[in-house]
Amino acid sequence: MNATDSLLIPLTDAGCLSGLKHGALGARYRFWRDGDGVRHVFSVYPAAAAPDYPDALAIVARRTPAGSMAMWVGPSGEDARHMAQRLDADEIHIHVLGEEGAPGLRRLLTGAPAPSRALEAWSPRLPVVVDSPALASRHAA
Repeated sequence: MNATDSLLIPLTDAGCLSGLKHGALGARYRFWRDGDGVRHVFSVYPAAAAPDYPDALAIVARRTPAGSMAMWVGPSGEDARHMAQRLDADEIHIHVLGEEGAPGLRRLLTGAPAPSRALEAWSPRLPVVVDSPALASRHAA
């Protein structure tokens, strides 16, 4: 797990466009990997200036020294700008879904359950509870 991975949002920052890293366009685009591990390119906008596109996924993100951290995912537009303001985010990253489908990203918009493989990879690790008489007698003082 990277420093920018979220436990609640199944997206991983996959960096910027390497060929344009030091140019003006390098900061304009960002890659994110979905829960299936597929890499998608997103356009990066200042939080207050993100446009509203139909059929697009928006990621409200905060920049960290290690990369971008996803804080909220949903439709682009007013909802994304409101959440960016509420979460004091730096940027909104937008991917127009288009014809390629992007099932991993579309699931984030529709709330559809992920395939079990992706769900296992992104489910939070919960403590294991052991029901044992030997453990039942132990308690904190």
